[in-house]
Amino acid sequence: MNWRLPQLQFKQRPAFYAGVLFFIVAVAALAWTGTKISDWMQSQQSAPVRQVRLYGDFHHIDATVLHQTLQQQYVGNFFSVNVDQVQQFLLQQPWVYQVAVRKQWPDALVVVVTEQRPVAIWNQQQLLNTQGEVFQAPVEQLKTALPMLTGPEGSQQDALAMFHHMQGLLALHKFNAVALGLTERFSWQVSLSNGVALKLGREDTLKRLQRFIELYPVISKHKTEAVAEVDLRYDTGIAVRYSTEQKRKA
Repeated sequence: MNWRLPQLQFKQRPAFYAGVLFFIVAVAALAWTGTKISDWMQSQQSAPVRQVRLYGDFHHIDATVLHQTLQQQYVGNFFSVNVDQVQQFLLQQPWVYQVAVRKQWPDALVVVVTEQRPVAIWNQQQLLNTQGEVFQAPVEQLKTALPMLTGPEGSQQDALAMFHHMQGLLALHKFNAVALGLTERFSWQVSLSNGVALKLGREDTLKRLQRFIELYPVISKHKTEAVAEVDLRYDTGIAVRYSTEQKRKA
């Protein structure tokens, strides 16, 4: 039986050599693939951002100018473009409310901008958005006329809410408010588009506004002069000032 053992070992050698050969080929293939991947990654490190895709519903932002600015400042190496830096840059621009920035393979930078929606001018130099937040942008760039709201620092949301309440009540009776002021003593004043200024005080503001609406036909039809100011801070009666004379008690 001993003479068969070498023959058996001889028969096993081709399979052994085939396994070794397969192992060597596999290692070589992995090395070659790794080299190619490394070369590819090195080449992609210099792959440029060739285009900026800017999206948004723009009313006050000049999309062309903004797009050109992004192209000039951030088009370059795809991997070195810092998305956070782009976002911070955009958030510092007037009229920008929110920004989303991402890279899109192979060569694009996608930018989605949400523009501020101004609803009022605040303290003559700032603006309020729909959330009642103060933001800074050139007032002269406004596309439409907005109401003027004034008040102490931090009172902007109260002022905007009160303006909406008043405007809703006035609009039912064909009046239109163009300005609303809150004094340091938290007394409300409102100006109408017909030139009438109303002093409403601190309490029962909407009730006093309703009283003006009911009395306006009376105080306006018996005088040729226009009503200039109505003081409604009295418990009984009102004080009216016409355009050409001093206040008189009504």
